[in-house]
Amino acid sequence: MSLKTGKNLSFSLFYNIFIAVFIFILSLSVFTFDIYAESGGRGFLKPVSSISSIGADTYLNGANDVFVSGNYAYIAAMADNSMTIINVSDPKNPVFESSIKGMGAPNYLGGISKLFIVNHFCFAACSKDNSFVVIDCNDTKNPEVAAVISGSGDPNYLGGARDVFIKDNRAYVVSSADDSLVIIDVSSPQNPKILGVARGEGDGSYLGGASGIYVSEGYAFVASEKDNAISCYDVRNPSRPVLSSFVEGAGSPNFLGGAKSIFIKDNIGYIASSKDNTLAVINTKDKNNIKAEYSITNSSIDDYLKLPQAVFVRENFVFVISQESNSLAVFDISNPSQPKLAASLSGAGSPNYLGRPAGLFVLGKYIFVTTAGDDSLSIFETNIGIKAITDSDVSSLRKWLRIHNPYSV
Repeated sequence: MSLKTGKNLSFSLFYNIFIAVFIFILSLSVFTFDIYAESGGRGFLKPVSSISSIGADTYLNGANDVFVSGNYAYIAAMADNSMTIINVSDPKNPVFESSIKGMGAPNYLGGISKLFIVNHFCFAACSKDNSFVVIDCNDTKNPEVAAVISGSGDPNYLGGARDVFIKDNRAYVVSSADDSLVIIDVSSPQNPKILGVARGEGDGSYLGGASGIYVSEGYAFVASEKDNAISCYDVRNPSRPVLSSFVEGAGSPNFLGGAKSIFIKDNIGYIASSKDNTLAVINTKDKNNIKAEYSITNSSIDDYLKLPQAVFVRENFVFVISQESNSLAVFDISNPSQPKLAASLSGAGSPNYLGRPAGLFVLGKYIFVTTAGDDSLSIFETNIGIKAITDSDVSSLRKWLRIHNPYSV
């Protein structure tokens, strides 16, 4: 046998041993990790860390919303009139990065309520300054205001700006004082331009006290606290948003009292109804006839829905935070007719720091919650709604290896 042949055989043997060990480890992972959390107890929520304004100048007073992008959590701190950036590259040790603040000129961040991050720009809705603000966060240690549109009533209709959603270079802003939906062109973030406006409360508009928005498939779904309604607007022509359909009514059967926020997934809308203490669910498949499906009430799930504020949906699970309950709860909706409480945490102060939670974002195995009572960003770990590697995934990998491994036998 030649030296060259011996080396080839040795490499082949080593390579096949490496592949065999890799497949063995991967196979073990299939049997040792849950695919989904279940209401039977395998799902967990556990506090990982918290950062607050107490004892440090972190500008988190009245923390009202959170959006996570990359290694950073961007926070709307309403009481501080500030947008604060926290480095969460290590979720167990969040670190204050920077903050930009100030009511009125030049920053117009008074009463910053909600925000949305796209690339390195932060788009904010500010209720006290009646403004839509674009912040350049390319340098996370030195964010700067890039543009502002402000003013209640004609022509901007941003009175009491409450929420913002970005989709396809357009910003959709809802304002509770002006009962309005404003569509803004943000293709050039430094030069935003208003494209169209819909406004009015009650019959014909259902934007009274507009407070939450979600945009999907060319339609804007608006949650309106005063009108106790979800309205569906056709925004495919941004200069002329048109009401397509609506669902309204506090109490039974629709349970949309104080509709505050909405999250759409697979043509189903999940609404935090703050006055009805309910998670309401609507079918949005037919945009000309959206309709109520079912609801989860506070009395049915051990008081975890007192004054719900925000909703986030992943796989077959709904994450909800509620202010009066000081809680984070997760519901299993795999069987919509029988939703179940999968896991929950509650309590202001240590260890959970869920005092009057206001903002919610779920990413990977972490849940980020901002709290107006504890003035904090609280981070939790979970296995709920996270897919594990399945047998089919392993089979696909084996198939790939057979094709690409020249030493397979």
